[in-house]
This record gives sequence, C-alpha cells and structure tokens, in this order.
Amino acid sequence: MATLDLISSGLTSVRQGQNRVSNAASDIARLGSSVDPVTAQATPTQPATGQAVSSAPVESARPVNLVDSLVELQRGRQEAEAGASVIDTADEVLGTLLDVTV
Repeated sequence: MATLDLISSGLTSVRQGQNRVSNAASDIARLGSSVDPVTAQATPTQPATGQAVSSAPVESARPVNLVDSLVELQRGRQEAEAGASVIDTADEVLGTLLDVTV
C-alpha cells in the first residue's frame, strides 16, 4: 500500500534529521569543551550499571567549524519537520480512504 510506503519514508526522513541534529549538536558541544588529556583517555560509564556508555570511539581530532555545524543543525531540523509533514499527510490520506470505503 502506497500510504505505508509514505509513512516509512517519512520515518526515515525524521530519523536522518535526528541523526544530523545529534551529530551537529555534538560538534558544537565539542567546540565549547577544553580537552583534558586524562579525561580524553577515560571511558565514560553509566552511573547505574557502571558499564561503558558507548563502545564506539568518539572522533575528537576532526576539526569543527561552528558555522557548518549550525547549518547542519538547521538542515536536520528541517529534514525532521519535512518527514513529520509527510507522515501527517499520509495519515490524512489513509483516514480519508478509510472513511470513503467504510
């Protein structure tokens, strides 16, 4: 059914927007933090379990440009909003189809 494909496409767009926002936000946050050699080597742990927060290493040697990060932040927001709009439209279409057929 085409409506389900639209909903899936909208969800994919929302996820991609969220990932873009998350990456841009972490880049912006890295700009504001000073690098402590001892802290850079430490692996953060969860307070409740004591397990490592993430097994993937954080790439901190990559240069960060604030303007590019802010642009990516806005692109991610717009991408997530567009995906949500696609989902809303698909929901309305599905609702209309159900009303017509019932």
